Amino acid sequence: MTETGKRQADPACEECTLAAARRGEWFEIVAVDDDLARIQALRFGMSEGACVECVTRVPAGPIVVKSGRQEIAVGRGLAERIHVRRRRHGHHRDRQGSQN
Repeated sequence: MTETGKRQADPACEECTLAAARRGEWFEIVAVDDDLARIQALRFGMSEGACVECVTRVPAGPIVVKSGRQEIAVGRGLAERIHVRRRRHGHHRDRQGSQN
């Protein structure tokens, strides 16, 4: 990913911003651009290392993600400042105690 964020529009990228999320995809939060965005993300329980699932994308609206047991609508502006890495499945940290 470049610092200008050009890869965020590439749906096949492994690292991009949350704004590029598609329904059903899992992501690990790897970085948040600035302090204000980081504070907003923390309020939603999305710190670096957290795993989220994209529930849906509202056309020209927010990205709805599942973080832990809650679903959160993240505005596009904030989603563009949250850098993520695609995961093939959910993070085991969110599934402690469940059997495989």
